[in-house]
Amino acid sequence: MSATLTACPAEPGDTTASDTGTASDTGTGDTLEPTSTGSSTEAPTTGTTTTDGTSTTGEPDPTRIEQILAALDLAMYACPERVWPDVQASYRASQVLLASVEENRAWLWNDQLGEGTPPNVTEGPLDSLPPEWSSTFNVGTLQGAPTLGISLDITAAHNATLEQAGIEVWPDWAILLSFHEGFHFLSAQSDWNVGNGSRTAPYPEPWQPRYLRAALLHALLAAVQGDADALAAAAHWQALLQADFAAELAAGRRYECTEGSAEYASLMMSALVELGCDATDADLLELARSRADDGLFLGIEQYDPGREFYDLGVLAGLLLRGQQAPGWELEVEDGTPPVQLALAGVAPAPQPDDPALQASVQAVVAARNEQLGAEIEPMLEHMQSPEYTRIPVSFNWIAGSFRVGGFYYLADDPAEPEVLLTFSAELDPPSGVAISVSQMTALTGVSTPCALAAGNAIVLTIPTADLQVAADKATAATAKLTFAGLEVEATTDLEGLPWLCPTDAGGAGYAPAEPNPVLDELRAQAHAPGHPLRPLLGR
Repeated sequence: MSATLTACPAEPGDTTASDTGTASDTGTGDTLEPTSTGSSTEAPTTGTTTTDGTSTTGEPDPTRIEQILAALDLAMYACPERVWPDVQASYRASQVLLASVEENRAWLWNDQLGEGTPPNVTEGPLDSLPPEWSSTFNVGTLQGAPTLGISLDITAAHNATLEQAGIEVWPDWAILLSFHEGFHFLSAQSDWNVGNGSRTAPYPEPWQPRYLRAALLHALLAAVQGDADALAAAAHWQALLQADFAAELAAGRRYECTEGSAEYASLMMSALVELGCDATDADLLELARSRADDGLFLGIEQYDPGREFYDLGVLAGLLLRGQQAPGWELEVEDGTPPVQLALAGVAPAPQPDDPALQASVQAVVAARNEQLGAEIEPMLEHMQSPEYTRIPVSFNWIAGSFRVGGFYYLADDPAEPEVLLTFSAELDPPSGVAISVSQMTALTGVSTPCALAAGNAIVLTIPTADLQVAADKATAATAKLTFAGLEVEATTDLEGLPWLCPTDAGGAGYAPAEPNPVLDELRAQAHAPGHPLRPLLGR
């Protein structure tokens, strides 16, 4: 019996767009013997390693890939409804590709074309697939089925980083990333009625909302840990946030629902893997509570506006599960933030200010503003410098995964243009001329003298001296920006500053600003390693 790990020929509608770009379904794989792990409702067997390489159970210790596959079998196939209702059909119709560049191997979990008892696993050479499947994570289709790609190499490196920081790896980062991103992309979360929103943070950033959110999160954590008075304290801080920062709360409602629930689900799935499908809800909840504040699932002390959505979802989800609130998950799917549900009917109890917490928040936010300024201010200077050339590229050209240190808007600019902090991506314009961007802070939402609409343009800046332009084709080879033979039209803006407008995007010619759904989606689901969800990978 044989099976093929194949990237099927692309057909109209077969490619799935996501925050990581698109996964191209082209190429063929080699014929390999499939591996079927089957499905189990019991927790993976563990034991103490002995000197002969076996565990105290008498069986050889499972390899890392075996442990990851077993976790997916249990939490994403056997009984995912123990974590969130009505997700099992979506998970069982989806696949996870575990990829290792170092080994040139890929394992396709729940291969929809596999033979035998599902979930089947097919192993094959990674280089038989398009390069985007080597990214930290990727979303697309393989063999006609929705597929989440996870890098075994990058997640292993992150495991090592956690261990060096003294944080227990529970679970393996590949498992955790599969659970979080799988909840987004494989559980039909796209059907939720959560509306639009924005988690773009202001620069410079005020400290006051971060202080109130930190106080709220501390109170919610205390409630999770059993403090009977903490919910009333949480209601107090939430009321102050609503009174003073209602617009920020409204803009973030979508992400409290989507990101918060995904992080809550990843915690509960991790507990499910350890205890098994037959575990009581009380035991699952107890384990999840004990693990919530172990350094992986909460980041309260970062005082980060992008991180707060995740923390709120974890804590409010644990409270709602403990309260056995009927149908709360469906209300979240319909756009009600978990914390609003957890505090429903709770009378606020006035709380004194916490000077120590306030000082801590102020210090962190001030340091963050200084760090952001070191990236943003030089970019703004380059945008105004005649010694630099501006090149707008399209969001639609992003291929595979992208990385961004955060989305910010310029609070002191009336137009509030947006900044992509330390943006990295591979761009694939229609001409096929590859454009590589690495750790470049860029601007979007600004008027340009090019035909590409302002809302769809990422404006890159490069010293003019680093550009070679001949016969309307431009070449650059710097640490942050490389391309060769990109067809462009040279022009200047109203201030006489030089621009190169790619002909792939229409060349020169002013275009009116218009909404950009691609940018909205990038903002909505930016899960790159630099995102606040993954702080230890660095910004």
